[in-house]
Amino acid sequence: MKIIRTKFNKEGDMIYISHLDLQQLLQRAFRRAEIALVHSQGFNPHPKISYGNALALGTESQGEYVDVEIEEDLSIEEYLNRMNAQLPEGIKFIKAEEIDKQEPSLASVIEYGEYIFTIETEKTLTKEFVKSKILEFMSQDEIIITKKNKKGKIVESDIRPMIRNFDLLDIQDDVLTLEATIATGSKANLNTNIFIPKILDLLELEMDPLDVDILRRDLYKLQDGQLVSPM
Repeated sequence: MKIIRTKFNKEGDMIYISHLDLQQLLQRAFRRAEIALVHSQGFNPHPKISYGNALALGTESQGEYVDVEIEEDLSIEEYLNRMNAQLPEGIKFIKAEEIDKQEPSLASVIEYGEYIFTIETEKTLTKEFVKSKILEFMSQDEIIITKKNKKGKIVESDIRPMIRNFDLLDIQDDVLTLEATIATGSKANLNTNIFIPKILDLLELEMDPLDVDILRRDLYKLQDGQLVSPM
């Protein structure tokens, strides 16, 4: 038995399947690839598979992670080849490695996600304007949002500590590309559904937040204050 940590992408039409559907898809792919999974004990045994932070529906990703415990002593190369032969277009296992059984779970160590936002602005914004707005935004001590808690009560929350990095990548032909590293874990999580409207307000753009294209480039854990890939 061994535990394999895998990095995979989720692109094309696959961005529209839910996290639950993704889990079912991968389990079917493991069966078709004839890779025997270790199951939990008890009345309702289930395969020992764990994931990083769930990806929002409609978000593309180049850096998703899954840990799976398998019964066979497969080489990493054979494991990747067998799985990629069974996965649909848009899901691809990029790389994998065996990890120690004592390694903490993905959900417990991942703290940040790196995102790329592409916005068709429908009006011309200068690089200077965007840069100054971002600087103004990141210079704030607090960025307060209001939202409903689980009891339905409106509460205030400060999202500034959850934004590690936010900057302009490119701007041309009224297409704006921004990058941000934001909290994306079990300890703290800044949902892009909250962050994107803040960006649009900041840049004085009146448009549907759903029209912003989102790419999650990778997920990270913190190690000695630095962002480190889970693999």
